[in-house]
This record gives sequence, structure tokens and C-alpha cells, in this order.
Amino acid sequence: MEIRIRLGGPELARVRFAMSPAYETVTALRVLRQPGVHAVHVPWVRWARPRVTALPDLALLRALVAHDRYTPAFLIPPPSTRLPDLDAELRRIRATPTALVHRNIERLMPRSTLIRTLHDDPRGGLRRVAEALRHLYDAIVAPHWPRISRVLEADITHRAGILVAGGVATLFAGLHPEVRWTDGELLLYPGQPDGTAVALGGHGLVLCPSVFCWPRVTAAIRPVAEGTLRYPARGVATLWEFREPAPDALAALIGRTRAGMLAALAAPATTTELAATLAVTPGAVSQHLAVLRAAGLVTTRRDGRTVLHLRTARAETLLA
Repeated sequence: MEIRIRLGGPELARVRFAMSPAYETVTALRVLRQPGVHAVHVPWVRWARPRVTALPDLALLRALVAHDRYTPAFLIPPPSTRLPDLDAELRRIRATPTALVHRNIERLMPRSTLIRTLHDDPRGGLRRVAEALRHLYDAIVAPHWPRISRVLEADITHRAGILVAGGVATLFAGLHPEVRWTDGELLLYPGQPDGTAVALGGHGLVLCPSVFCWPRVTAAIRPVAEGTLRYPARGVATLWEFREPAPDALAALIGRTRAGMLAALAAPATTTELAATLAVTPGAVSQHLAVLRAAGLVTTRRDGRTVLHLRTARAETLLA
């Protein structure tokens, strides 16, 4: 189905980026249901499945995400800040108005006994859902959240730079193969039958990079306020794979340590992580990073107390 999101002046002025631990947790459960659709996450699936089997009371949450193409909006509210705390997101889920719960449930067909129970007792059902999400996050997302959040932060930094340098047309052109910007409209799955238009009503659009949504892009069809567009973050494949050795030709050109550093920086990493990966001292890593930055091959940014490094587009070309 083609999705058309009209972005006029008020909406364009309110385009922003954010990430969502709750969305990653909901989507992680969907990945466990259909690992073949999300093949890049198969190593994580093998690790996560035994940890999920011991979790209590996931039945209602599983029923809510059992539909392949629809997730109830109350499970994945648009992030209120760039990086909301999971507990804050769970509070919003528990506080979902009853009318919205009922509207979302009406789109779930067929409805199981668990879904009908949620319809009859939204407050109690939402408490169960929030508790299940907390247990699920702690078991299978939290152990990897530092790496996941660095990938998401690096994507936001990259896209924000594109927005500043080239504007919204350039930003959306490189967001996902199934996203197109034309005549003031953002099209998802262009050319598909049974198109629908999304009305933002001046509230704006939140762009949310995601790890577990890979390879799909999705959007809220009936947003209550801000719309959301969720897309796969850059570097997702590097989360679960072993580091590839540095190419011999590149190692001969710039040295094996620097070549290995560029290979490792497909995903953002700290100086300490690079030192552990390459088996060198943090001081040596800093010296090599200074050379690579001066050559335009590495970018460095501070996120609170953490300093993250990521290879640039010039480095991607060199590695290719």
C-alpha cells in the first residue's frame, strides 16, 4: 500500500529525529516471530530465544504483535524527546486513553480471547503489557542497548548533517529505497495499490532510526498528534557480525592498524572499544585517529561523557 505524507511548512518546521527503546523492544519480539524476514538479526535471535522462554506473561504482548503489517499505535507512541527513557515510554503506554485502545484493537482481526480481554479492561491490560515490555527489554535488548543506541545516535548525526547540507529532498532521497520525496509529499512504497494519505495536521514528523525494523520502513497511518517514520539505521549489519580483517591492499597503503580501525568503524565505537578490538593501547588508537581525522576518513563526536568515532563516506569509498 502506498503511503503519502504531506509535509507543508508547519510540518517541515517540526521534522525531528528520535529513538525509542519501547519500539526496539516491540520490534525485537516481531523479529523473534519471523527471523527469516529479518535475516541480519539471526545471530541475535539464536542468543535471545532461550532468554525469552523463561519470561512471564508475554501472551498478551505476543497477541498484539502477531499481525505482520500492523502494530497497535498505543504500543509504539512517538518519542517525546530525542532519547526517551524506557520507563517514561511505559508510563505513556499505561496512560493510553481507552478510546484509542479500542480503535487500535478494532484493526486486529481475528481477535483472540486475550485481545477481547484487553478491550474489556484496558487499564489492567495496559499494565500487563507495560510489565511484559519491561521484562522483555531487560532480557533481550538491555544487554545490547549501549551498542544499539550508538548505532542509532550515529545514524541521527549522519542524517542531520545531510539535512543541513542538502535539505529535506536530499535527506529523504537517501533514507530508504522505498521512500521518495516529490512535490512536497513523502511517499512510502510508491506505486503500490490502495494508497492512503496521512494527515499530520501541522504536528510534524518524527524520524526514528531503528535496528530491529530492518529491512522495512514503516509509518503511522493515523497519528493522533505527531507522525512517525521508522527506518533501518545505517550499520545494523555490524551489530552481530565478527569484525572483518582489514583488506591487505589497504593495509599496505596506510598500515594494518589504521586499516583495521577503518574496518571496525562501520559502527560507531569509543577509543577504548577500538583498543580492545585491535589489541593496541588507547594512546595508540588516539594517535591513529588523529591522522585518520586529518585525512577526512573518520569523524568524532561527543555524546555526553562518551566520545564516539565513525568512518566517513570518504573512508567507505576507500574501503570499496
